[in-house]
Amino acid sequence: MNQMPPTPRCFIPVEEKIGRVCARLPGSNAQHVMLSQLFKHIQGRLHERMHAVLREHNVNPVSFVALTMLYSAPDSLLNPSELAEASGESRANVTRICDELVLRGMLSREPNSDDRRRIDLRLAPAGAELVQMLLPQLQLRVHAAYNVLSADEKQQLEGLLKKVLGALE
Repeated sequence: MNQMPPTPRCFIPVEEKIGRVCARLPGSNAQHVMLSQLFKHIQGRLHERMHAVLREHNVNPVSFVALTMLYSAPDSLLNPSELAEASGESRANVTRICDELVLRGMLSREPNSDDRRRIDLRLAPAGAELVQMLLPQLQLRVHAAYNVLSADEKQQLEGLLKKVLGALE
């Protein structure tokens, strides 16, 4: 039988509070609350590490995600709606992000070749260089957190997270 790993020291106070709150609310599912809080804390820690890498280059995580989505696109080209969908950001926030990245020379706006009413976003060489430089650093300083898991555990975790995400769709 699999044994539960010990609670990390940083999470003990949270776990205690969850226990107290759920004890006061009959019918609460402490494990569901625990899982939600673990997701939140893990995401926060990963975000902190990512921000530490990006801050050295005066880039925020949301802008970097936009750059990587453009980097991954065929011809490094997306329209604003596609970028919003790919990055999980609102259209308004994508507009703000793109304004900043255009000013910094990381991407450009250009008319769509098929529909002149539309504007496309193209990753500029400076943006591509930044992505290529920072991705290895992020893998070392952020993604390395997953090295505590075996290959089978990573695959299982990925499957479980996709299952939960699917239930939220």
